[in-house]
Amino acid sequence: MQNNCDDDDNDVVYKDIVIVGNGPSGICLSYMLAGNWPYYTGEPHPVDEMLTARLHFTTKSFANDEELLENGETPAKNKLVDDDDDDDDVEGSCGRRKRNVANDLAHSSRWKLETLSSGLEGRSGGRPLSLLMDQLQNPCVDAGLDVPSLLHWKSKEQHPEHKIIDHVVLGKGQPGGAWQSMDPNVLTISLSRWMSLPGLDLRQWEKLVEAEQVQKSTLADGDPCTHSPREKINACKPASRVSVGTVAAYYRDYVSRLGLDKYFRCGTTVTSVRPIDTIGAEEEFPWLIEGYENKTGKRFQYRCRKVVLATGTTDLSNHLGVPGEESQSSWVTHDLNDLESRLDQLVNQYGEVALDGLVDPGLVIGAGLSAADAIMAARFRGIPVLHAFRDASNDWNKESTDKIKTNIFDKLQWLPSSVYPEYHKVYEMMADGGTNYPLYKSLPGYTLVNLNVNNDDRNSNQCNKRTVTLLAPNGQLQTFRVSIVAILIGYKADLSYLENNGIGLGKIPDKPIDCKSNPIEVDDFTYEVLKAPRKGLYALGPLARKT
Repeated sequence: MQNNCDDDDNDVVYKDIVIVGNGPSGICLSYMLAGNWPYYTGEPHPVDEMLTARLHFTTKSFANDEELLENGETPAKNKLVDDDDDDDDVEGSCGRRKRNVANDLAHSSRWKLETLSSGLEGRSGGRPLSLLMDQLQNPCVDAGLDVPSLLHWKSKEQHPEHKIIDHVVLGKGQPGGAWQSMDPNVLTISLSRWMSLPGLDLRQWEKLVEAEQVQKSTLADGDPCTHSPREKINACKPASRVSVGTVAAYYRDYVSRLGLDKYFRCGTTVTSVRPIDTIGAEEEFPWLIEGYENKTGKRFQYRCRKVVLATGTTDLSNHLGVPGEESQSSWVTHDLNDLESRLDQLVNQYGEVALDGLVDPGLVIGAGLSAADAIMAARFRGIPVLHAFRDASNDWNKESTDKIKTNIFDKLQWLPSSVYPEYHKVYEMMADGGTNYPLYKSLPGYTLVNLNVNNDDRNSNQCNKRTVTLLAPNGQLQTFRVSIVAILIGYKADLSYLENNGIGLGKIPDKPIDCKSNPIEVDDFTYEVLKAPRKGLYALGPLARKT
């Protein structure tokens, strides 16, 4: 995507808002800042009668805010969307346009949002406002139901009183963030409906793209089509999973189709986000964002009123810090995509002999979904796997499997086995220990303590063999020969552009930011960072996950 920027080499560009990160969170926010606001349709929630009652109650009660506006008072608004000088003049009897305040969620008071989100439950880590938006945008999607959204997204063209906020979205790659660097052939964990962005549903986009392809094919063949292209289109089911490649293409195309290109500056790296002392006219722009273009190295600077951190949490892989982890990088990896490339190299090197057990096994460390993907990738290629993972329960390979499932399956409790059979199969393998599964051996409770290349086995002509040493649950050290090691124990955010890497912004002030244990602490409804050095710093997405 072409970078859209209006600055010269060393000029400072002034924006109302700078968004750091161009993944789904950054894209959604840009869509709203571009003047697209959500309105409640007035339809009842299909299963939550209490939410329906609160919606109807607040719709009527919130009409009082209209009275406040007519009397010259201003109700509480979304601090991120609205500029400080926003009056949004709304009158009834004086001839100016009158908004439907009751259904306009973008201008909801905090009281209204707190009332609507009260008692809502949903995906773990969700804050009240995000849970509310999930229930309205995708009602009943977790239950596999295809229910129309309870929100209408309306543009400035439809409602001229909508404000367009001057902003820029900075990202290292193409729109979609980390989705653009994942294996495109892997299926998403989330169902297809969860991947949709406002204003253009993923299924609608698939229909649109396929219709365009049919039309182009028809024009190229010179054979007019007598049937509507839509009759030939099979969109993804609401409870289905789609490929990562489809989602990545959707995010890229979404930005283009909805006219957000002019706000995106891709292929950039942000090096600093910090408040600065201001005087005079520049007091309104207290935040300075610095960085450079990845291809040219050209530096840039932005001054803004507000800055939003939306960089996600998958920039840096977690490391164990064991001897050899860094020095043996030729056969140790922390990335699933890199692992698959190395597995392919092993297959090319050994050919079919890998199936005969002549290749040393790969070692996978971790018990999450990436580790499960790694196990499937190795076994699919006929490469044996050793699988080491933490086991606090110490209940593996015992007669009672109920407790095993309680401790291990809790991470997948919201995933129906009919939709995610491959992951349930891996966890069955973990519980079984590998007895009934070829090319797999589980090492529950084993801890990696060393990685080394053995150069001393001269008598057996097995020089330069790669070995790993693990500590067994009984305290004994065991050594295994391996061909490759994949340490897949999660990721963390790269917040090097913040002072002290963002330490001090989390719930635990002296600990690094971690989306699972120590996310950035933000207000539940404005998403403003509570421990920021000054006003105007916000965080979205996994960075602001609620623990």
